Amino acid sequence: MRDFDLNSFSERLNSESDRASAILGAALLDAKLEDLLRRKLQCFQDELLESTCPLGTFSARIRVARAMDWITEDARFDLDTVRGIRNDFAHSFDHNLAFGDQSIADRCRNLRTAQAFLDGYEVAAARPNRNLSVEAIHAMQAVFKPPRWRFQLTVEFLAQYLDEISSSLQAYSGPDLLEEIRDLSANTCVRISATATVGPPPAM
Repeated sequence: MRDFDLNSFSERLNSESDRASAILGAALLDAKLEDLLRRKLQCFQDELLESTCPLGTFSARIRVARAMDWITEDARFDLDTVRGIRNDFAHSFDHNLAFGDQSIADRCRNLRTAQAFLDGYEVAAARPNRNLSVEAIHAMQAVFKPPRWRFQLTVEFLAQYLDEISSSLQAYSGPDLLEEIRDLSANTCVRISATATVGPPPAM
């Protein structure tokens, strides 16, 4: 996945149907998450990440990446939103389902990654030393406002984001388990005491 050509993928995505775009975009992010987990996990990758294993689903991978604080909450939100949109397209029998449908369009408008990109145009328009007119900047912004563009922007930005997450892990620096246990028994003091009572023998 590290050698994956995202530009070629994005060009291909533009020529696909809405259904294919949603399914392929989500598949890319799922694969990028798997790659991240394989880089982070030190052992048992196959036992955890194969399709029928605990981390074999897109949903589980999103949650463990967030739980381990490898991704931000905004990334988690957008990944889950992409996953939900993918599920709608993958499991719907409606062949006319499209990004323009109200439910999908609303979720695309909530994608935080795409919105941050669109907000950047407003920052550019407010700058006094801008190179373009406000009208030109807003015209460029308008290109990316439709739901499908928001979805595809989110997929592309998140794919790059997941690639850039460091693979390094802080090595365990706590006590050596076996050494601690060995010390526990080695330093154990055994005290034997006896109590005697002097008196007549008990009655028979």
